[in-house]
Amino acid sequence: MSLLKLKIIELVDRYKQVTAVADALRMKQPTISFHMKKMESDWGVKLFEARSGRIYLTTAGKMLLPYAKRIVALHAEAEAKIGELRDTGRNLLRIGCTDCATAALAGAGWLTRLTALTEARVTIVKTDDDGLSQLLEAGELDLAIGGRQPVDPERLRCAELLSSPLKLVLPENHPLASVRSSALADRLHRYPFVEHAERSLAELVSAWFARTGVSRVNGTFDSAELVVQAVRDDIGLAVLPECVLPASMAKAVAAELPDRPISWTLYASWNAHEGNVELAERAARALAPQPG
Repeated sequence: MSLLKLKIIELVDRYKQVTAVADALRMKQPTISFHMKKMESDWGVKLFEARSGRIYLTTAGKMLLPYAKRIVALHAEAEAKIGELRDTGRNLLRIGCTDCATAALAGAGWLTRLTALTEARVTIVKTDDDGLSQLLEAGELDLAIGGRQPVDPERLRCAELLSSPLKLVLPENHPLASVRSSALADRLHRYPFVEHAERSLAELVSAWFARTGVSRVNGTFDSAELVVQAVRDDIGLAVLPECVLPASMAKAVAAELPDRPISWTLYASWNAHEGNVELAERAARALAPQPG
């Protein structure tokens, strides 16, 4: 099935009118109708149906739709990468980050070092750990940065970027803000907490909650920035990696965790068999800890 036909499936679902599909593709309506009939003939199944003057995908058409969208998107991405390389001589480096990874990268100034050392145009998408794994497996990312190591070391390579201690984040005027870390453990269970939803971090924090007797969670957020703001607003205390905390902790303070120290580790992963492997490895080296 050609790319044009896949685009027709996607656009029929969007516009539900053959004339609108033809306009979007800058083609004549009879040409679109011809391709629709040809698709049904080639597949031996009805893909489109007319109802109340509009065109809808049948069950079979809806089954094809996610594949059509993905292939069309991949084609557009490939065109963009080739166009970038042709027009500027620069590669396109596609990076996926979790929220905590994004905060850590921004705070450490790694993006500047990355673009300087790879000489690539960088695009960054933010998703969760599971989303990163799926995009990396599908070859839709060159580099994934998050708190989980890949489960398939033969296919997905990995490098540790940093290990950051977890900190207790409190409002600056909180009764515990002036208490020494060693004296906090027996008091924390009296107060509510807010937590970050990122799984690699949440697993560490949940284990710490269990050891310290914390049971009240007033909110779960998918943004380190929102977690810190919730602390400032006195919604609850929080536990976050030091590397994601803002440079200015206005109205909030960070203290050492009582109990034993805990660290959250950040990894860079790349697909050894898909995408621009050489560029991904160069980017991972650029992000690795620098001597001295």
